[in-house]
Amino acid sequence: MSVKQKLAEYCVETAELTKNYGKVVAVDHVSFKIRSGEVFGFLGPNGAGKTTTIKMLTTLLRPTGGSASVLGFDIVSEGGKIRPRIGVV
Repeated sequence: MSVKQKLAEYCVETAELTKNYGKVVAVDHVSFKIRSGEVFGFLGPNGAGKTTTIKMLTTLLRPTGGSASVLGFDIVSEGGKIRPRIGVV
């Protein structure tokens, strides 16, 4: 499937995205959608799960539950297609 076929209304979509470290819940069922061209920011106190969420979206961490896609690609099964198309500072 070509990149043009994967273009969607949303460049990032999460549904009930969750990350647990044993009994510690770092990200608790987060759902949101970001449209292409939209400016989006994560705000919250230390320990709120912002960095963990970004690490999952950039395929550095595997989620415990839920799902997410970046640029139309699944973060778990298509991470190799996401990484060459994103940049994180």
